[in-house]
Amino acid sequence: MEDSQHIQMTRRRGYAWIVLGMMVLLYFINYADRTLANALLEKIKESYQVSDTYMGFVIGPAFAFIYCLAAIPIARLADRKNRVHIIAAGCLVWSLFTMLSGLARTPEIFAISRFGVGIGEAAFLAPAYSLLSDYFPPKKRALAFAIMNLGVYLGGAFGNIGGTSLAASYDWQSTFLWLGAPGIVLALLTLMIVREPERGRLDGDTTPHKSTAPLGETFKALWSRPTFKYLTIAAFLGGFSTIAFGTWAIALFERIFEISNQSAGARYGGAAFLAGMAGVLLMGFLCDQYSKKDVRAPYKFSAYGLFGFTLISIAMCFVKDVAHATALVYPASLLGAGWVVAVQAALQDVLPAELRATATSIWAFALTFSGLVLGVQVVGAINDFLNAQYGGQSIRYSMALTLLAGIPAAYFINKAGKSADEDRLILKAGPI
Repeated sequence: MEDSQHIQMTRRRGYAWIVLGMMVLLYFINYADRTLANALLEKIKESYQVSDTYMGFVIGPAFAFIYCLAAIPIARLADRKNRVHIIAAGCLVWSLFTMLSGLARTPEIFAISRFGVGIGEAAFLAPAYSLLSDYFPPKKRALAFAIMNLGVYLGGAFGNIGGTSLAASYDWQSTFLWLGAPGIVLALLTLMIVREPERGRLDGDTTPHKSTAPLGETFKALWSRPTFKYLTIAAFLGGFSTIAFGTWAIALFERIFEISNQSAGARYGGAAFLAGMAGVLLMGFLCDQYSKKDVRAPYKFSAYGLFGFTLISIAMCFVKDVAHATALVYPASLLGAGWVVAVQAALQDVLPAELRATATSIWAFALTFSGLVLGVQVVGAINDFLNAQYGGQSIRYSMALTLLAGIPAAYFINKAGKSADEDRLILKAGPI
């Protein structure tokens, strides 16, 4: 009997890694499709003959506004319905609209296509974290989330390096078509391979219960807990800083060093890919190891990483030599890559199973809205405002200003750690 149970548990663990592998592939396609517009920003701008402000809107708010608007109701649905079906449907939608981006003949149609990508991608992140939380126990989640986040760096590198290389050999429109098509196949594979698990089955002494509270009451109850509140504030500030920087980074290299789009993609994208992957895995490993002894460990690691990233990235904006800037990408990406992973893992641990997708989507709303709706647009607007005085060099100042928000973000992450232990017990004690 014991041997049978052991074999069953081993198979269950093995299948959990298969599910994780599928989430990595989905996140890879998700982020490759998203990053491609950033990487080809200069080519798209030239093709449509539009301003930096318009491009800031297209790659930022056009995508993120609808993403944020759709994410929370989709997450509420994921807390009640089959998460696998929701993730697969989202993959199909974002892939189709990525292909439409390549077919767009006007800047208006291109902007509409980014809205469509945003709707599809809104169905992935929160349901995926909720799903993995039912396949990996609390002390293994940070590493599992870190591995899933490899999809960000694999997809980002493919979008930055592969996308710019394909666009250089062919054209940017064809690149969107080629990157969108594989997602259709992956959506079908997700339905065939991934099973919907029982909610909260790995949460130990807690009993899952269905939440019937309206969204407003749910948010009020979550916001009353210091840990959730501080992590959400940190997400807003950190997203404004890091997402804006990552979105405009290739354009930064192109303009201040006067190098080609392909060269900028290879320099920034290649360095960010290698160091970012290492940083994500290291963060996941450290959080799982040290959180066994100190519940505040993920918060400390996240805060230190974000603070270090902020200082190094500001320095990157003002160096005079492209080789020095490229060298700074490595420590910046190593430190900054894992701050979100640590927060995501810590957040899941203080949430009841029946609200994980909803609460995660609220947190992700703050991160994405501030980064892609506000941060990206602010960089573009400051570029245009300072262009008469500084020309292409204006991007140095716009990027540095937005990066400053990372400092108070690190403070709030560290502050959240002080209330984590108490809030974990309260939030899991009963229905909200």
